[in-house]
Amino acid sequence: MPEISQEWTAELKKGSVQLCLLALLAREQKYGFQILKELRELSGGFFDLKEGTLYPALRRLEERGFVESHWVEPESGVPRKYYRITERGRRALTEAIEVWDRMAAGTRRVLEAAR
Repeated sequence: MPEISQEWTAELKKGSVQLCLLALLAREQKYGFQILKELRELSGGFFDLKEGTLYPALRRLEERGFVESHWVEPESGVPRKYYRITERGRRALTEAIEVWDRMAAGTRRVLEAAR
């Protein structure tokens, strides 16, 4: 039986999802399934989110003004809701990356001291 519980891993993921979503949207707008697929692929399967996790996270980002959404109705096929990062979201992403980098470096120093 592993010593690290799924709950612990889920907490680590939870703290990173919104940062990853903003990063994915920084280059171009995307729709939900596209976000899920790219997040899973780029993370090597670590972030294999369900829709029930993705859409509430996107909604929270939208409520904070970091992301905005709009519907696109193609000539054929199903309408899709696209999400794009706002200028406020870009500023938040820059700040969050700086915090992430400091946290990762600090954590790495603590872990290396334990060896």
